[in-house]
Amino acid sequence: MSELTNSTICEQIAPAELAANSEEKVLLDVRSPIEFETEHIDNSLNIPLDELEARFEEVPRKGRLVVICRSGKRAERGAYTLLGRGFQPKVLEGGMVAWRKAGLPIKEGKKMLAIERQIQLVVGVGVLTGVLLGGFVNPWFLIIPGFFGAGLTFAGLSGTCALGIMLQKAPWNKIGNSSVPPQNRKKDCCS
Repeated sequence: MSELTNSTICEQIAPAELAANSEEKVLLDVRSPIEFETEHIDNSLNIPLDELEARFEEVPRKGRLVVICRSGKRAERGAYTLLGRGFQPKVLEGGMVAWRKAGLPIKEGKKMLAIERQIQLVVGVGVLTGVLLGGFVNPWFLIIPGFFGAGLTFAGLSGTCALGIMLQKAPWNKIGNSSVPPQNRKKDCCS
């Protein structure tokens, strides 16, 4: 794998230019499966950024590769990963936010909250509940926000979030064939 320098800049493509361009293209969406299920550009392939290094061989080498995420930041990181693997990707400028703002077609699916937002809600409600109960009922309830604080500290230090892992397994976060291991998933990007 080649070393990338800080001077490496991924070429960007505007949403309108991408939509108008008739050349064969591969649209690679690096958002989470939940974000992808909620909305995506038709005929795009979803390989989450955290799986891209291990699954880069699933990215077709035929056609112009455009990497997509919500705002463009994760897409840039994905593009850098792919640059190191011999691809010449472009990044969708402004991501799905800009695509939607431009009024371009979006394939919408089941509306779901991203795991990160679910974690924020659970932790926020837990801390708020613990503080209120600790202040008005019994100080022992302050153990609850302490528990959440310890969990967040562990997640920050280790890069592993137990709450996130549990929430991903929750029934409301199941997506079609998500129980199938990534290497055995059907590679049809539109299913």
